[in-house]
Amino acid sequence: MTTNLKLIPNLDIFSFVKNVLPDKTTCGIEGITEKSEFFMCRLSDVKPDEFLNSPFIYDFFTIYFVEKGCIAKINQLKSLEIGRNEIFFSKPGEIKTWQKLDNPNGFLVAFTLDYLLLLIDDKNLINTFDYLMPNSRRKFSLDKARLKLYKTVFNELYKEFNTISKYSVELIKFWLFVILIKTNRMHANGNGTNGLGGYKKSSDFIYNKFILIMEQNFKDLASQKVDRPFLVREFADMLNINPTYLGECVRRASGKSAKSIINQRTMLLAKCQLLHTFNNISEIAYQIGFESSGYFIRFFKKYEGITPLDYRKKWQK
Repeated sequence: MTTNLKLIPNLDIFSFVKNVLPDKTTCGIEGITEKSEFFMCRLSDVKPDEFLNSPFIYDFFTIYFVEKGCIAKINQLKSLEIGRNEIFFSKPGEIKTWQKLDNPNGFLVAFTLDYLLLLIDDKNLINTFDYLMPNSRRKFSLDKARLKLYKTVFNELYKEFNTISKYSVELIKFWLFVILIKTNRMHANGNGTNGLGGYKKSSDFIYNKFILIMEQNFKDLASQKVDRPFLVREFADMLNINPTYLGECVRRASGKSAKSIINQRTMLLAKCQLLHTFNNISEIAYQIGFESSGYFIRFFKKYEGITPLDYRKKWQK
């Protein structure tokens, strides 16, 4: 869906809550403010209005735990369906649009990166959460044993969030941490790791850090806080390592060059701008850091095989 705005707007937790819950007096959200960093509700209470039918850049992590029914969304231009006994994780900076809710039961959890950092003493542990990284598996089907565990944890989390009492703040963080660690182990199962990053190579940690700061760069670019994607050497400077070493680590971990990953991410942002805004080709080229529309058109055609205008026409028929 296309917005008539020049930029795809950012969505924080406060704005999200205001628009997904029509009955704000019975869903335990009286304490939600513009500075809120954590929120959860039952999926059966979610009623997205027309506000969320438009694309937004979500400024927070979300967890969708579906016990029954189904949720359909567009996530980073890809169709996403979360069905019975499934859990899905999304991360800040992703562009999402609601499509439909088919009587889902379960829970929705939202939290900011700053809130996540409060949970963990060892900040490197975040870099072992591969399922929070782009292009990783982030939807999981739960077997009987895992479903029972997740139902217990989410219900305990919801109880503490809705009936704040002594130590509720600490318990909310504890139960969220349990979800993250248990999912990390589930994701790692069969990969020769224990879910805590014990067998990760140094190149994997550097690659994950590179991806995190690159995603922040593109989030800032989409919001026009910066005027272009950073270069490989600039990312290396931010990580305090040599650009050649960064390139080697990225290739070992992903099989791709750092430049090609940046280019792929540039293409994704370009496609989102083409499909979700009315900006002309020159405006989009400028917004994502190209010096001229001609250079942008050649770049786009190299990766997609058609011009940006033809791509827009193809998907908006």
